[in-house]
Amino acid sequence: MAPLLPPTGADAFRRFTPESLAEIERLMEEKRIAAEVEGYVGDGPSEPSKDLEAGKSLPMIFGDAPTEMLNTPLEDIDPFYKAQKTFIVITKGNIIFRFNAESACYILSPFNHLRRGAIKILIHSYPF
Repeated sequence: MAPLLPPTGADAFRRFTPESLAEIERLMEEKRIAAEVEGYVGDGPSEPSKDLEAGKSLPMIFGDAPTEMLNTPLEDIDPFYKAQKTFIVITKGNIIFRFNAESACYILSPFNHLRRGAIKILIHSYPF
C-alpha cells in the first residue's frame, strides 16, 4: 500500500536521472497492463494535488529544498505524476515548475545540455 503522505524534508527530493525515467516507464507499463484487467480500480490518486501545482510555492511540509537541488531537474513529488513522464524544477523562491520528460522536438532528451540550459533560462527570475 502506498503511503498517504509524501516524504518530507530533504528526503523528498531526488535528482531526475535516466534510471528515474526507466522507473516511470516501468510504472506506466504496469498501469497499462493492470488497466486491461477487468474490474481494475486505480490505486493512485485520481487528480493532482492542489498544493503541488506548477507555478505555486513549495508547501511548508517539504521545508526548503537543498541548495544543490535548486534549478535542477528533480523527480516529481506529486503522487499523481509518479506514473507520468514529468519532472519538476524548484527555483530559489521555492516555486514549482513542471516539465514533460518526453524528447522535445523528437531529438532533445530531458538530459540534453541544450534543453537543460533552456529550462534554466525559462525559470530564471529577473530582478525587474
